[in-house]
Amino acid sequence: MNNTKGGDHMGWDGSRIKVLSRERHVSLVHLAGQLKVSRQTINDWIKGQVPKGTHLVELCRFLNVSPSSFFTEETVSPISRPLHRIKGAAKLSEAMDTGARELASDYEGLFRFAPTPGLVPVLRGWKDKETARRIAQELRLRAQIDADKPIGYEHTFNLLEKLNIVCIFREFHADIKSYALYCRIHNHRVVFINTKTNILDLIFPLLHETMHAVRDGEGTTFYDEEEEAFCDVAAGHIQFPDNYVDMVFDFIDGKPIAQQINTLKMFSRIHGHSIFGIYTQIKSRHEEINLRTGGADTNLKKEFPSIGEILFKSTEPLEYISHLRKLSPLFFDIVSRQIDNPSTRKFGEWLGLDTTLDAELAHKEWRKILECM
Repeated sequence: MNNTKGGDHMGWDGSRIKVLSRERHVSLVHLAGQLKVSRQTINDWIKGQVPKGTHLVELCRFLNVSPSSFFTEETVSPISRPLHRIKGAAKLSEAMDTGARELASDYEGLFRFAPTPGLVPVLRGWKDKETARRIAQELRLRAQIDADKPIGYEHTFNLLEKLNIVCIFREFHADIKSYALYCRIHNHRVVFINTKTNILDLIFPLLHETMHAVRDGEGTTFYDEEEEAFCDVAAGHIQFPDNYVDMVFDFIDGKPIAQQINTLKMFSRIHGHSIFGIYTQIKSRHEEINLRTGGADTNLKKEFPSIGEILFKSTEPLEYISHLRKLSPLFFDIVSRQIDNPSTRKFGEWLGLDTTLDAELAHKEWRKILECM
């Protein structure tokens, strides 16, 4: 998980490094040595390059200041910094950053005229394992999931609705190598979902982005590895309760490797989650286990659709709108309130429809639904 540079347009003021180092009687050469970077890297930061990841954290720690000491507010933006659930080994790039902000900006007008959003619970606390478990338990209770069952994709969408988080489905541009994005648009908490994402891969990223929302944007001013790791731990506990993890482990413990993988595949198929996901949770509790689940996971995903295939299962606009309304009722309501405002092109853009003809048909069906309500 990485965040982009954009957001509330906080400008990096690298000259503060010189000022703070001078105040603390620390030479820039010594500072570079303490941070294990080159003197040229320090110069680059001073000239305007933003330190990435742990470098910024260590810089602040060594100079004993908060990250806000290096950022100045340039303008107030209605769109906060997008946060990504990155695919695999993909790295955050400038193209991905630009694409994410452009995607979010497509909806600035929609949310500008939307009713004021309701309250989203704020669940903060120390970034430790017990806090992660506590928050996970509270969110599972809100989702009304049995204590021994993993959360599926439909319950995940229901949870986001209860938390007043708006879900928007779009096929992401090739530059945005993410399963999902999270940002705030005019104070609405919004998760964008890549329609190409297989539903087995979708649950964990959505729960991770949910953690960002309920923690009220902690870790969004700059890339905070500790916050990202914390959200990962909490998301894992939301998706997989301890009782379920222990039960699956008991089934595979002591069995041959091939049988272990087949058993994980069986549980994953029945409960609709990735093999890698449950394996990761088991390994966090039993470090001795060592399986290669990639091949089995890939094969299992062939049995499950992408979220886009669920939405567009039928070519009939009414069916599409029905699926959209079920998965994202908050988005349906916001669009319904402004159904007379957008052009056909803009309406189609909001819905992620490819052609004007599709948008026209969907627009007509949407109106018919509202007339019958």
